[in-house]
Formats: sequence, C-alpha cells, structure tokens
Amino acid sequence: MFRRDSTQPWHPSFFLAALGAGGMSVAFFMYLMWMVPHKGYPMPTWDHWTSAWSADIASGIPMPLIIGFAIAGVVIFGLLHIALLVWNIREYNAVKGTDAHERILNSPAEVQMMALPLTFSMTVNVMFVSGALFVPGLWTIIEWMFPGALIAFLIIGYYALKMYGRYLGRMLTQGGYRSEEHNHLSPLMAAFTFSMLSVGFAAPAAMSHIPAVITIAAVFSYLFLIAAVLVVLVVLVSGVNAMMQHGLQEQATPSLWMLVPIVTLLGIEWLRMEHGIAHLTGGALDAGDNFQMMTLMVALQAVILMVGYRVMKLNGYLDKYLHGGEHSPVAFGLVCPGVAFFVLNLFWWHVAIVGNGIVAKFGLVYWLGIGVMFLIQAATIYAIVRLTNNMLRHPELVVEPAV
Repeated sequence: MFRRDSTQPWHPSFFLAALGAGGMSVAFFMYLMWMVPHKGYPMPTWDHWTSAWSADIASGIPMPLIIGFAIAGVVIFGLLHIALLVWNIREYNAVKGTDAHERILNSPAEVQMMALPLTFSMTVNVMFVSGALFVPGLWTIIEWMFPGALIAFLIIGYYALKMYGRYLGRMLTQGGYRSEEHNHLSPLMAAFTFSMLSVGFAAPAAMSHIPAVITIAAVFSYLFLIAAVLVVLVVLVSGVNAMMQHGLQEQATPSLWMLVPIVTLLGIEWLRMEHGIAHLTGGALDAGDNFQMMTLMVALQAVILMVGYRVMKLNGYLDKYLHGGEHSPVAFGLVCPGVAFFVLNLFWWHVAIVGNGIVAKFGLVYWLGIGVMFLIQAATIYAIVRLTNNMLRHPELVVEPAV
C-alpha cells in the first residue's frame, strides 16, 4: 500500500505521516465535541451523536450533515493513521540494528527518534476517541478504563524518557555539539513528545471522578509539562543562536512551526487540568482566565506561523517539498502545525468566544468563524494527501531481463 522511494533512506520523520493522519482524525472529532450536545459528559459518545442525528436542533446547518461529515473524517483518517503506523513499524523493524540505524543513533538526528513515542501517544488518543464514538455504552465503564490509559501513557512515557536520556546523555558526556549541525529547531521533537504525553495524562485528570486517578494523572501530566517547557527553552536559545550564525538548514525548515502543536497541546493540557483541579477541590472555573489564556496562545501560534511562512517563501521550501517533487520525510512536519492550529482555534472559538457569550452558537458569525477554520483544515488535508502521494506511493521497481 505504501512504498517509499528506494533512493530515500529510512528516517524517523516518516512516523510523522502517521502522526498527522491521527491528528486529523481527532480534529474531525472536534466538530462533534463542540456541536453535539453532551450535557453531563466531558465528550460526546455513541449515544450522544446517534440521538443528535434525529433531534430537532436549530444548528443552522442540518445536524445529520455535521455529524456525517465529522464521523467520516474520524473514520477515514483514523484508518489512515493505523495503516501508516503499521507500515512505519515494519519499516523501523527492517532497519533496526543496521548500520543506517546506528548512524542515526550516533548523530544529532537521534533526537528525531522521539517521533516514535510521539506517534504511539497519538494512537492512544485515536483509539480513545474511536471507542467513545463507536462502542455503545462504553462510557458506563469509563472509570475502569482510565487506569488502563494511565498505564499505556506510563509505558510510552518511560520509553520516551529512556530514548531522550540516551540522546542527552551522549551529548553531555561525549560532547560533539556543533552549532552548524543544529541550525534549526528539530530538537523540539522531544518537547512535542513530552507535550503529547502531558495532555494524555491530563485526560483522566479532567474526566475521572476518582480522586486517586485525578491525582496520579495530574502529577504525571505536570511532570511531562515541565520536561516539555525545559526542552523548549534550551532548544530555542541554542537553535536560534545557531540559525543566526549559519542560516537555517533548508531541509529542517518545518521545525520553525513545531512550536505550534506544542502550544496547542499545552493549551489543552491547561484547560483539562483546570477542570481536573476543579473536580478535586470543588472550585470554580474562571471564564476570564480562559479567554485570556486561549487568546494569547492562538496569537502566539499566529505569529509563529507567519514568521515560518515568510522564511519558507524566501527559501522556496513549500514550492520544492510540498508543491514540487523534492522528497524529504521531514516535510511531514508541515502537517501537525496545521492540525494543531485548527484544533486550538476551535477550542478558542468555543471556550473563549462562544462560552463567554461574545458570539451566539450556530448563528451567522459563528458559522463564518467555523468556515475560516475549515479553510485551515482543508489546506492541511491537502498537505497530507500531497506528501503521502509524493513520498509513500512509489511503484515497485521491476527489473526486466535483457533480451
């Protein structure tokens, strides 16, 4: 089904193809999250969307169209995520232990191996969303499932810390850091991974009603939050300094946008932990704080995207690697920022704007805002399709005998 160019060596960034597809599946779920009524539940389930399908809801656009569109996206990109994940695992197993693999492990590119636990964390999220949407009655046993989710994230978290510890330990004990090899922000992959784990742990903290589960989940969520923030600070200082000295490494250009998904994940983590702490302490949520924090985060993402886009226009990256025929698995790093910007904008729109009564839900202005966000999603889907076809749909070479 998928086949990379035989002249393109394996690289951990191929896992970003699966990551992007999984993120898009969750992005389609966001339509249901904000448009399907699910009072008393933290997220919509099978019962909610099947009931809303035939309910008389004044939504402007017929509810069956909204639900059908969202469900189709969840299924299509969820299946694509699984297919790309299986392909990537096979590719990794084939190269593991070879000289090519060892060269990566003993080079600055080793940090890109963090794409593996990052993608596995996304798989847990995709499976959680799919289970809630397509397994009737699953939510009745959800408190029994949260410990399982914690165990899954603990295993992935241990794997991620061990992997990053090897990279960091090698760099600190053996040295060899050269700024001309780090003139980009690709090491933010580690912060991206830790952010994904942080938001994963935050889900049980926000949704569970058992104090022990909330507490354990919150502790690990904050642990990986701190790890992510520390990595971001170190990489930004060293990476920007190296880029100012040597210029940006062209193939690593998408790393300029890697802060966007990190901001989205930490923003969602913050919202989830607000809910979790409110459950734990009996406190109340502050709508003003939500507006301020979410608006600042969306504004930060917009600035990052504009700066990165300007650089990509100057060095021609998009023309070469997205619209053109140049091949680089790192180009899959263009997908996650689009997904993340779309998702955080939906949170901002509904939590900060609609939630504070600034815009009426399902009114004209509401749908105009959703339309703008859909354009972001459509551009990201184009990137997924284009990059997948460009790099993972190569025909098998058949050598015919000479006559």
